[in-house]
Amino acid sequence: MLQETTYPVLNRKRITLLIVIFSFSMLCIAFVVNSPLEVFTGELEIITSPSILITDYMAYANPGAAFFNAGLVTLIGLGLAWIIKARFNGYLLSAIFTLAGFAFFGKNVFNILPIFIGVFLYDRLFNQQPLKDLIAPLLFGTTLGPVVSQVAFGFDLGWWGLIGGIVLGILCGVLLAALMNHIYSFHMGYNLYNTGTTGGFVATVVYITMRGFGLEIKPAFYWATQYTGFLTWFVLGTVLFLIALGLIWGAKFSQYKKLWVESGRLASDFVVITDLGTTLVNMGLVGLIALAYVLLVGGDLNGATLAGIFTVMGFGALGKHPRNILPIMAGVYLSCFTHIWEHAEPGPLLAALFCTTLAPLAGRFGIIAGIIAGALHLPMVMHVGSLHGFMNLYNNGFAGGLAMLLIVGFIKGFKPELLKDDEPS
Repeated sequence: MLQETTYPVLNRKRITLLIVIFSFSMLCIAFVVNSPLEVFTGELEIITSPSILITDYMAYANPGAAFFNAGLVTLIGLGLAWIIKARFNGYLLSAIFTLAGFAFFGKNVFNILPIFIGVFLYDRLFNQQPLKDLIAPLLFGTTLGPVVSQVAFGFDLGWWGLIGGIVLGILCGVLLAALMNHIYSFHMGYNLYNTGTTGGFVATVVYITMRGFGLEIKPAFYWATQYTGFLTWFVLGTVLFLIALGLIWGAKFSQYKKLWVESGRLASDFVVITDLGTTLVNMGLVGLIALAYVLLVGGDLNGATLAGIFTVMGFGALGKHPRNILPIMAGVYLSCFTHIWEHAEPGPLLAALFCTTLAPLAGRFGIIAGIIAGALHLPMVMHVGSLHGFMNLYNNGFAGGLAMLLIVGFIKGFKPELLKDDEPS
């Protein structure tokens, strides 16, 4: 009874404290690296940008504005969780850290709001679920923030564009909430970024419709290269903070061994399976691995790669651990030796971070399966962005879902007994 009643209340307080410290640290950094005028003018540039892939807000505006935007967006996510009385667990941690990461890379205080409204309207009009059960579509659904921004600011449609972007964003929120559970059945939980797959299909339909009206979208390319040293210390500080906090809050080696043997298949909530302290240590460790990969291949740390690292870190609470992410990353790394792509190029670098969406496959079927999945993921993710007009921020989630559609289908066709226990009851 103690664990059922006391721990959730305690976790709510502790997770809130963690997110508040994380958010305010980013807000403070904003005014250290840039002047207030630069921060506020940069934030306005961010809000009015189309925000499609690849728009690194550090390159598009400035680092201070990017940190300011990330701090605000993270606080909005936390505030929303409190308003709907969400469960403060691994789902929320993964959603908040993903939200924070992509607030450097496509999400802002304007383009996430219509998505929230759309999910809320879907629930009130069609579903009638408790709002606390909607934290995944609410926060992860912001993957389609660029749909709002592109229509509002990318086509020079004036006020009609602004109104159209908001309305279309609301519609996308409705569609995401309606489709997420159905898309899950494609990959059976072996693709952790389920919303990315759903968002990819929704954005593809939106983009095809846009093209029917003569609206074309070309990819953006804003990629900062000069902030790697400074951001290394920021990420390292965040990682060490999570590990230290986890140890203070009672992380146990016995519990970590329990987490380590999990496949990570969605939804493996490590806060529930183990405890908050152990989960935070795991988040720190997988974040450290992601940081080390970027530095070892000579990649850039910027808004885009921060999104990747913080997403890996967040899903350290919901399915990822060192044993199941390393084979997937190795598959991407080895694929680059074909010399078609270089390890440190933006596409392969982001793929190596976000490919860990396929971690459950390695966790369930082993190292070789993980390497093959990572190798299949890279060429797929390098070409699917044009399908959705670069408006689905979780492009790797879309590619991962398509990869798992093939892999799960293959397993079902040749060895269906391997997935027997994964079928919904």
